[in-house]
Amino acid sequence: MTCTREPVRMSGILRSSNQAANCMASALRVTLAGTRLSLDCRYSIEWVSKPLPEGAYKLSFDGKTINMNYSMGQWRAAKD
Repeated sequence: MTCTREPVRMSGILRSSNQAANCMASALRVTLAGTRLSLDCRYSIEWVSKPLPEGAYKLSFDGKTINMNYSMGQWRAAKD
């Protein structure tokens, strides 16, 4: 089957045990042609409302939660 890939942006909240900040995140949305089935992948953080210390965070948006890590100035989705 064929699928489409499109970049999407969403506003969210990054949280750790003692920090929280609004953010703008992006992902790649893959949709199976002819269906309503889609999956977001390749999450990245584009903007954060305030500086945050390095560490583990939870990105929350649209009722979803993704584990993220911030290290050496870069955001990466945590491996589950």
